[in-house]
Amino acid sequence: MKKCKAAVEIWINKVNDAPIGWLDWALFGVMAVFMYFTLFYEDLLIIYKHSLTFLDSAFTFDLGNFYANTLANSYNGVGAVYYWTVYFVIGIWNLPIWILNQLFGINMFTAKCMLWSKLEIVFFLFLAAWMLGKLLKDFSFGRKNIRLAQFLFMTGLMTVIPTLATAQVDIITVFLMLWGIREYLKTEKITWKFLLIFSFAASLKIFALFVFLPLVFLKEKRILAALGNVLAGLIFIIFSLAPYAWRSDYHEASDFLTDAMSYRLFSTYVPGGNMGIPIFSVLLIGICIWAYVMNVKEKEDYFYYANWIALAVFADFFITVHAHPYWIVLLTPYVVLAYMQNVDKRKVNLILEFCIGVSISFYYIASYSVNVTDTSFSYLVLGRLGLAANGGIESAEELIGMANINKPVFYGVFAACLVAFLILNCPLFLPKTEEKRQLAKEDGRFDHGMVYLRLFMILVFILANIWISYVV
Repeated sequence: MKKCKAAVEIWINKVNDAPIGWLDWALFGVMAVFMYFTLFYEDLLIIYKHSLTFLDSAFTFDLGNFYANTLANSYNGVGAVYYWTVYFVIGIWNLPIWILNQLFGINMFTAKCMLWSKLEIVFFLFLAAWMLGKLLKDFSFGRKNIRLAQFLFMTGLMTVIPTLATAQVDIITVFLMLWGIREYLKTEKITWKFLLIFSFAASLKIFALFVFLPLVFLKEKRILAALGNVLAGLIFIIFSLAPYAWRSDYHEASDFLTDAMSYRLFSTYVPGGNMGIPIFSVLLIGICIWAYVMNVKEKEDYFYYANWIALAVFADFFITVHAHPYWIVLLTPYVVLAYMQNVDKRKVNLILEFCIGVSISFYYIASYSVNVTDTSFSYLVLGRLGLAANGGIESAEELIGMANINKPVFYGVFAACLVAFLILNCPLFLPKTEEKRQLAKEDGRFDHGMVYLRLFMILVFILANIWISYVV
């Protein structure tokens, strides 16, 4: 009996100490391919349709009426709500579909066309993982650690659901921000390349601006120069607004999202002397002040501080702002990078990362009819094969509501674990000896059981969709 127990322990230790291997990627790959070909959320169709309208407008020299054209050719009554740069990026990818439609009159809403549109999201997912690896390689992290970081990034529920399932464009912003931070860390000074990359990222999704501001103040201590950099970071937003801000069709299409976003940013507040004080903006200003006060000199230290700033900004955002489930992927890369940087807290960090991802994913699934619905399979391969939903319960949100599960508890777990993760990985508390930092770069050991647990949660997500669509 003792020999058997010893053999089991040896096998468990061997599995736990093994690096990310082909079996891990294969298990994830099978589930990823299934999700790519079967799961879809119709919001992507809105951006997809308007990207084709953007191409129509561009090739007919009618870009001045782009927003009016999207209102005239809306999807579900929704015009273009974002800056035109979003539709430009998506339009470039969908140009082959537009050309085929012009030449041969193909139906642009077939499963093949929608899979092509969704493939752009997968493409940028790989680009983001590649850029994450380049960042770590710049700071001499070993090959095993880079593969581990990329695996953790791609297999987390906070990445999988917004990209492979609901296929939202925020992953493009993730890639651009990682690219911008990489450029930021290459030199001692703030460069135009960094400014332009972050400016373009902010024109796609404004969230990039929240990280951009403290990064400027971390490196630039001259006030006028810092303000000049901030203005330079707004170039693409100004360029996006200039042709349309004065037009009624632009406001008719986009004002409802602008108003909703403004309300979300400032609606969570604490009582003040004269009026409520919005928590998100106060904490963001606090992060900017902290960044300005910090006197960072070494390139290596900038890596730790820049990543923690991005992590702190998005922790502030997702805890204090009413944030949509699409956006959670913005948080993921900085959690993974913090995990890789802190060799002393790897075990607890991996547990916290798992809890953060699972708790917020369950909260979003229970609170929004987006991720697990009876229409999730209806747009792509399974739907086209005639596997229609059984017409029962419409979403996991409805099912969980009927079960009277206390959803705020899961949001509380997310907030508590994220705050704990933020504190544990603050640069002020990280190991500062060269030996420890080198160990973080070379020591690729981790608890492999946590890998199988995260893969199991992806399987649970897939089965939940099948259950809602075809069982209950």
